[in-house]
Amino acid sequence: GTRKSAFQLVPFNQRVGALLLRASIIQYAGYQRPFSEAGLETHSADSFPFSASERKKMMEKTELTLYLGGTRSGKSARAEAQALRTGGPVLYVATAEARPDDPSMHERIRRHRDRRPPHWSTLECPLHLAKRISLMFPAFFLEAAASVSPEQPPESGVGSSPKDAGEAAQERPTILIDCVTLWVSNILFALPDPEDLTAFETAVRTEVNALLALMERSNCRWILVSGETGLGGIASDRISRNYCDGLGLANQLIAASARKVFLVVAGCSLVLAE
Repeated sequence: GTRKSAFQLVPFNQRVGALLLRASIIQYAGYQRPFSEAGLETHSADSFPFSASERKKMMEKTELTLYLGGTRSGKSARAEAQALRTGGPVLYVATAEARPDDPSMHERIRRHRDRRPPHWSTLECPLHLAKRISLMFPAFFLEAAASVSPEQPPESGVGSSPKDAGEAAQERPTILIDCVTLWVSNILFALPDPEDLTAFETAVRTEVNALLALMERSNCRWILVSGETGLGGIASDRISRNYCDGLGLANQLIAASARKVFLVVAGCSLVLAE
């Protein structure tokens, strides 16, 4: 069979914990400085994380909000509160896997389940999010969605739109994905060789771009939660470095398509982009 590294033999929850603690490069989801053509000129075509087509779409913002933060920062609670304020149907997409050898992850999943309202729908989906969401909930992606009014801005009260427009906005589905952190981890460990950075980044781009393409043809609000692991030193082992690079890439791709990006620290929300 395929030879496994010593890192892969460690229980899953400890692997993820190590990946989160041993971060690579400070990234802030690509918002270290304002995006501009001048900024692009300082990057080579090979080093910049976005292709020409992706850069072209950066100003075509999807109805997407991204919440970033560290472990127990309050990012999930903020995202859930925004979804609850919409008043419409909510699909909660959980990317964590309840593995039999990981009791601490079982407990974490239980706490998240207990916190969610009973009328929300839940889809447990560790990989291939775009494919699974579109197959399980096809009604969310009808072309007739163009007539739906814009979303109520996150972190704000109800606007002064007419009553019929407000009711239409409330009926608009919201898809909350929690979290990108574990989704990217699942992508990494699904590879034959997690130490192959090129294969990993290709897989991350493929999955994230498929999800962003789905968002563009949906009639939904989207709320994504992700970890910010790039605030420490460079990790000493290759798998941890690869993971941090892959998660940073995913966060940048998502943030570039988002209308609003928040960094949550100690339960407080800092606006990175809007």
